[in-house]
Amino acid sequence: MRVGPFVRPDNRPRLSTPWAGGTGATILFLASGAATLAIGFREPRVEYGYECILFMLAAIYCWSGRGKSMPPIPAIALAAIAVWGFFQLAMGATVYRYVTLVGSLRFAAFAATAWVSFRVFGSHRLRVAFLRAFAWFGAAIAVISVLAYFTSPGKILWMFDAPYPDVWGSFLSRNNFAQFLELAMPVALWFALSERRGSGIYLCFSAIMLAAGLAAASRAGACILVLEAITLLWIHRKSRLARRTTVGLLLATALFTAMAGIGTLAARLTEPDPYQVRREIAHSTVAMISSRPWTGFGLGTFPVVYPEYALFDLGQSVEHAHNDWLEWAAEGGLGLAAVWVVLALWSARLAYLTGWGIGVLGCFLHGLVDYPFARFGVSAWIFVLLGMLAATDVRELRGRIH
Repeated sequence: MRVGPFVRPDNRPRLSTPWAGGTGATILFLASGAATLAIGFREPRVEYGYECILFMLAAIYCWSGRGKSMPPIPAIALAAIAVWGFFQLAMGATVYRYVTLVGSLRFAAFAATAWVSFRVFGSHRLRVAFLRAFAWFGAAIAVISVLAYFTSPGKILWMFDAPYPDVWGSFLSRNNFAQFLELAMPVALWFALSERRGSGIYLCFSAIMLAAGLAAASRAGACILVLEAITLLWIHRKSRLARRTTVGLLLATALFTAMAGIGTLAARLTEPDPYQVRREIAHSTVAMISSRPWTGFGLGTFPVVYPEYALFDLGQSVEHAHNDWLEWAAEGGLGLAAVWVVLALWSARLAYLTGWGIGVLGCFLHGLVDYPFARFGVSAWIFVLLGMLAATDVRELRGRIH
């Protein structure tokens, strides 16, 4: 390239450089990690803080200029998710404008997270570094949460009073704890199966997270974690490390599970009707969908509208349908639910090919009986991984270990 004698070369770092990509990855990690640590607090300013960070980060990447285009299917699906609630507000298709505005901002933050992740993780090396940090973070959260559960019942991380005695670290719900592990455990196991150097550490991490998920006694979470481990071992069955990793995972998981205890899980799995209460809530949600199948009642309005369709009185408020798919259809109509179906189906192939993305499918599956997408401490990581999947070139997966 020729430079004229009076033209100064432009060597300023831009957002497309590794330096800026690393900064964006660091901000994503810190924001998602903070959301996980604050998941037990129902203070709305926690969500607003996460949303502001992601919106500003997305604005910076938009201002930076052109970059790699996201594949059309996830791009269209994420764009629809981002604007759906605002379209309801514009059309007057909501029964409570304020909560729909809050829900619209949450959905827009989901889309912004995935888009920023796509822009940041165009580099394979940066993706691996981020996933490595996520595996370490997941193992640390698993250990801290189990210790906190047994040593400080009714407390969030030993310090803050919780509304329930069954608290796992920063997680008020054993299901949300299991959903976080569903995302982190496959990443650690992927490293254990893919790397010769340091594979023992990641094998230990994956066993700790699997054992913590079993000890948490989330029935769906335990089944999904085991299914994820089996799937990853099957994907890497021809690897030289597969047999050693399988044996090591079984032994280590048995050891850590014995230390944490799974008596509660065994009792919950033997309950005569594991879908009790949730079945009635699901039936009421289906009735809500039947009332307004195309427009829905507005994002975030489920707890407001549900009492009108409730089949019985639980004696407490029902904030979610315990089924994200039904709740999306009730609040946004069947069209919004279809958008989520498209996003889930698109991610399935890449999640399987990468291995580390299996947790995204696990959370979509867990959404059939719970609400992983309603908590930023879980959903932030889901959309970070979705953006990474979109940034992954399928051709680079061929012939590469990672």
